[in-house]
Amino acid sequence: MSKSLVALFALLTVASAEHFYVTNNNTGLTCIILDGDFQFNLVFNEGNVTSKYTVLLNNTLNVDGDCNGVINNQSVQTLNIKFHPEGESARYPKEWELNIVFGSSSNEAFKIVDYTLKTQKTSLVPFFGTFVRDEKAAGDVTATETNAYKCSTAKLGLVGGSTIDVKTANVIAFAQLNGTTFPTNQVYEVCYLDARTSDVVPIVVGACLAALVIVVLVGYLIGRARAKRQGYASV
Repeated sequence: MSKSLVALFALLTVASAEHFYVTNNNTGLTCIILDGDFQFNLVFNEGNVTSKYTVLLNNTLNVDGDCNGVINNQSVQTLNIKFHPEGESARYPKEWELNIVFGSSSNEAFKIVDYTLKTQKTSLVPFFGTFVRDEKAAGDVTATETNAYKCSTAKLGLVGGSTIDVKTANVIAFAQLNGTTFPTNQVYEVCYLDARTSDVVPIVVGACLAALVIVVLVGYLIGRARAKRQGYASV
């Protein structure tokens, strides 16, 4: 696939996704861009009862962050999103808040190192709480050099079995971009599940083609054998 087609596909993929970014006030350059649609899969344990709810981000209220943050003597960048969740009403007017922290290392240009979700009651969710990152949950929202990260569904695990799904995710942090959108020539590193799928597809197609060749060959040999038998019978 040509680079132009890849770029076009990337633009079509995020065309309808939510768009978030953080700009460095000192330089005017953008350090964080995140495009994606958020889905919150929440688990509440009340006594002996476990309740599960799926909520979508309905409307963004405010986006801010910090390109020059420090946590535990480590440089970090943060993205803070306040939003109306699906099911919010006049009876439950309080917004939800999502905080995402990006870190950097000698091996990684950026990586999501922490995140917190603060929820409120809605007409769909009769509970509220603060959900924090599950340190045991696998996560691969990371990239090297000047690359961005791309995934059909990036999962962020929360303590207690809850998750945050970022669908059609495109992410970059610790960047220095002149604009607030991804450059048309941006290089992406694909998440593990998507990369694995892209490797499996050619193998499956190749196996199907090989099976088709074998079926045609066997059919040809059978037909040839029958023709010979009929020739002998006519003599």
